[in-house]
Amino acid sequence: MRNINSTTALSTSRLFLVILSMLLALTAGCAEKGPILIEGITYQTPEGAAAGKGNTVAAVSTFRDLREVQPSVIGKRQIGNDISNDLVVQGTAADMVTGMIREALKVRGIEARSAAAWDLSDASINAEGADILVGGEIKALRVEVISQPFKVRYKAMVQLRVSAADVKERKVLRTLNLSSSLEQENVSYSDYIVQEMLSEALSSSINQLLSDEEIKNRIR
Repeated sequence: MRNINSTTALSTSRLFLVILSMLLALTAGCAEKGPILIEGITYQTPEGAAAGKGNTVAAVSTFRDLREVQPSVIGKRQIGNDISNDLVVQGTAADMVTGMIREALKVRGIEARSAAAWDLSDASINAEGADILVGGEIKALRVEVISQPFKVRYKAMVQLRVSAADVKERKVLRTLNLSSSLEQENVSYSDYIVQEMLSEALSSSINQLLSDEEIKNRIR
């Protein structure tokens, strides 16, 4: 009887290893080669965000990307030890962040324009026709995806350094360090989950900026 049980246990273990190997091979076989384009990352307007009277004109300078990656890369999908894909956006991450800040201002009734490059100093403030100049740096912006059979872990992280300046006074009003992170697990990989997590993490960071009392008093 012991021999039968031992043989059965051994067969079950072998069957499990065979099924696991098949699942790993299937997962690897379904993986796309090369970078994966993530589309539809957008600003998520929080509930209760009221539009202002439109008295303020804001200029938003393109953010500087301090990450040591290609400008379009927003993360990585890892399958096992050997297979990985860069997650990328059309254009650059800096343009995406800049555009989302302009959108966040617009939904609050603020006219948002593009501005020339700004190094966040008082001396280089230049945004003719605007009341407020907004600019900053991307310190971290990434979605990490680790895929295993029936278990995919997602982690999104955003860190921004943002400054706002009074154009007429040529003076920096506020410099804020903004951050947000999210984690979740799912049974499979989805571009949509990456899109939604990064949209939420970026929107949360931007909302921290626009919830600052000094900024709120200036853009209304």
